[in-house]
This record gives sequence, C-alpha cells and structure tokens, in this order.
Amino acid sequence: MIPQVSQIQEVIAIPQEYFWLPWAVQYFFFIGIACSATLYACWQCWKGCAGNQRLEAVAVFIAVTAGITAPLALTADLHQTARVWHFYAYPTPWSWMAWGSLLLPLFSAFSMLYFAAMIVRLVWKREYKLTRWVALACSLTAIGLLLYTGREASILKARPVLYTYWLPILLFFSAMQVLPTLLALGTRREPVHQRELAMWFVSSLMLLAVCTGFWVAGDTISGQAIREQLAMGSLGWWSAMGVIALWVISVAMGLLMAKQARSVVFITIMAFVSMGLAWVLRWLMLMGAQYIPKYNIITNPYEFTLGNDGLMAIVGTFGLWIALTILFRESIRWVVRRVQHG
Repeated sequence: MIPQVSQIQEVIAIPQEYFWLPWAVQYFFFIGIACSATLYACWQCWKGCAGNQRLEAVAVFIAVTAGITAPLALTADLHQTARVWHFYAYPTPWSWMAWGSLLLPLFSAFSMLYFAAMIVRLVWKREYKLTRWVALACSLTAIGLLLYTGREASILKARPVLYTYWLPILLFFSAMQVLPTLLALGTRREPVHQRELAMWFVSSLMLLAVCTGFWVAGDTISGQAIREQLAMGSLGWWSAMGVIALWVISVAMGLLMAKQARSVVFITIMAFVSMGLAWVLRWLMLMGAQYIPKYNIITNPYEFTLGNDGLMAIVGTFGLWIALTILFRESIRWVVRRVQHG
C-alpha cells in the first residue's frame, strides 16, 4: 500500500504599490472645476442678451486657471513624462486615456481662445459671433473630458468599488457644487449674484446626495462592494462621516447665503468648505480604493510622504493655481490700465 504524503501549500500575498498618487487627485479635482466652469460659461454665452456676462467672464477665468493646473498635475502623475508622445505615435482608440490625450489639448486651446474673447470684450468692448462657437467647442471637449476622467477610473472590474456608471456623475456634481462658491468669491463685492449662486449651490449638493444614495444602495457590483467595505471598515467610517459633515455644513451655509447677502469672510469659508468636500471625495475614490487589494488577501499599505509624491504635490498644485489666478488677474488689470490711459 502506497503511503499518502501530505502537502502544504503556502499562498504568498505581496502588497501592491499605488499606481495613482496625490497628483491624480489634484488632476481630477482641477479638471472637474475647469470643465464645470466651461459648461456654465457656454450656457451664459448662448443665452444671448439674457445671459450674465459678468458671471460668464468669471467662469471663463476659473476655467482657464484650473485648466492649466490640471494637465500639469496629470503629467506629473505619469511619472515618466517623456512617454506622453506615445499617445500620439501609437494610437489606441479603444483606450480612454488615448481619447483623453486628444481632448485635453483641444480643451486647453479652446479655453484660451474663449478667454481671449473675454479679454477683448472687457478691454475693447467688442463682441464677435465666433465667440459662441468657440464656447460651444470648448464645452463639447469639456463633456468629453468629464466622461473620460470618470470612465478611466470606473472601467476596471478589478476595482469593484469604482466599477459603476455613477462615478462620472458623482465626480461631475461634486465639482459643479464648487463652481457657484468660486463665482461668489470672484464677485464678492457684488451681492446681487449671491442668492442665485446660493440656490444653485444647494441644488448641486442635493443632486450629489441623491446620486450617492443611488450608488451606495444600488444592487450592482459597485454598490455591494462599497457596502461591504463600509461594514468591514476598510474605507473608514471616520472618512465617511467627514464627507457627510462637510456636506451638511455646505448646505447650511448655502441656505444662509440664499436668505440674505453675506460677507466676504463667509463666502471665502464657504468656498473652502465646498472645495474640501470635492477634494476629500476624490481622495476617497482614488486613493482609498487602492487601499483595497485587487488580488491579494491583505490590504495595500500607503505612506503619505512629505515630498513630491505627497504633501508637496498637493501644496504645490494649489500654489500654482493661486499663482496663476494672481498672474492672470493682474495682467488683465495692467492691460485695462494701458488701454484706458493710452
């Protein structure tokens, strides 16, 4: 009789490195704001005489500054920036990133043309019919970018938490709720716009909450995964409670501003809270989802560094946006003074 030999099989699980770093969070944050601002500006432009030219100009200003910051953050997230040309040398139309490589330069070009048209209107008081078509082209590329950024993250079944069509919608509404607060900040000396912007702000927050509820409660792969991870604590109840707290504070501040005009300090705080909500949501979706392993039986550890791939990436990107905002604003003022005194 042949003796049976017992065999011991060992499964070795190796933690996976994070392929998205804070640079990606910054890109998703700024491109969402830029695209939302573009869509709003185009809507105001096509309303004609009924449109608000002041809010349209501020929206274009936001779109250009955020639209310059976003691709720079994306380029840094690619790690090997020299490989960007591969998107054009070796086309892959079945890839969402390949479409993004075409849409992003087009969006930047049309945004700059739209911004130039706003400068001509502001300084030389001239209107061109072509501006409407530039705005439309800009908005179409913005819609493409919103779709691309959402589907780029939600197309992998290996990431069941993100594998949902709700993700592009959630990213859009979380960015859209930031725009009215930035517009209110840009027109802080003009309280006449505050009520309209506040109602828009609260409406965007409500739509964000409704879509989030459908996502989490849905009978889908993603809905089941997110409920399981919340039950296990993988995504962290403290993070979820933080998002809910920011949402509640945002709604409360929006309702207060809708009731009566508020001070510059109030508007500034409201803008920071709304931006914090959008940014934290993106951090949870992009970085938090990578904490959950695709194939391993253990979690993937992440160390938040203070260098270029951590804190410096976040601070530097926001610093660049602020610097661009100041540079563009002062450049416009300089041109206005030159024309008026010339």
